[in-house]
Amino acid sequence: MKRITIIFLLFAGVLRLSGQGTTVSGTIIDQRGVSIVGVTICQKNTSNCAVADRNGMFFLDLETGKEMKLRVECPGFNPVELALNENTTYPLKITLKPMYLPNDIYTGDYNSENTPIATMRWTVNLDALSTDFSQFAPSIGSYNTDIMDKFRVIGPELGVSFSKIYVGIGMGFGYGRKHDYDSLVLDQNNTSYYINFGYDVIKATRLRVTPLLSVRWLRSKLLNYANEKQIPLSQYLDERDLDLRFNQTIAVAGINLECLMYNEAYVNGEYWSIGLFGGYAMKLNQQPWIYSKGNRLTADGEIGLDHFTFGMNLSFYIPVRQ
Repeated sequence: MKRITIIFLLFAGVLRLSGQGTTVSGTIIDQRGVSIVGVTICQKNTSNCAVADRNGMFFLDLETGKEMKLRVECPGFNPVELALNENTTYPLKITLKPMYLPNDIYTGDYNSENTPIATMRWTVNLDALSTDFSQFAPSIGSYNTDIMDKFRVIGPELGVSFSKIYVGIGMGFGYGRKHDYDSLVLDQNNTSYYINFGYDVIKATRLRVTPLLSVRWLRSKLLNYANEKQIPLSQYLDERDLDLRFNQTIAVAGINLECLMYNEAYVNGEYWSIGLFGGYAMKLNQQPWIYSKGNRLTADGEIGLDHFTFGMNLSFYIPVRQ
């Protein structure tokens, strides 16, 4: 009698397992790879359903004799149907697309093919430095050095981010400062060339914090010439025009704060940012290199430099995929 009871129990267990069929497991995520809680997963055309937990995971015993298909639904997301067969591997990884995402920016499941391998950055920078050319006043006159004590440039930068590492190159053009006197014209302009290295310590939804090391080449061009349309050749040869180019290299260590601006689909497309930069500047060469047309000039003076520098930037980011 005892043997009959054991055989009966084993037979009942086999019947129960055969009635349940295959156990399906998987994870539900959105286009960013974030788990979605509360998703309903049903065997199609049945009331056999399961609900994803807070980690987006689910388990569902399929009923035999029914369709081997899943229907996945969640409010705010487009439903997904998935066919199963004997070759299906588990756990599944199912991606739901939010209804508000345009079709042209969604490329399917969130996987390595959709993850950007790098991000291009196009930027317009406005940088400001305070300089002091007073040591050169005895040589070129205070009327010249007074207009050279501000270094303001604006210009483009092209950079690329790999993971959290950023490298960018750019240049800036200064506004012209021109003074007309009765017999003399003072014309001064600034240009800069630079390379930036950064590392994103914070890269959140709306905020990017990036310490930066910037190496810059500053060029100040100063022209003096007679305030006349026509002058005799002999006068020009006697007086000569003043044509000086001051070159100074500096390094700036600082931090860049950016506010990111995008729609909810930013991980799949381009986005904008507006940022502020502040840093500490130091000279790499104490005495500047000074050129005048074809000549290199020697001088004992140094360009003074205010160590604090600041800037603003407007950037446009373009993800680069394989």
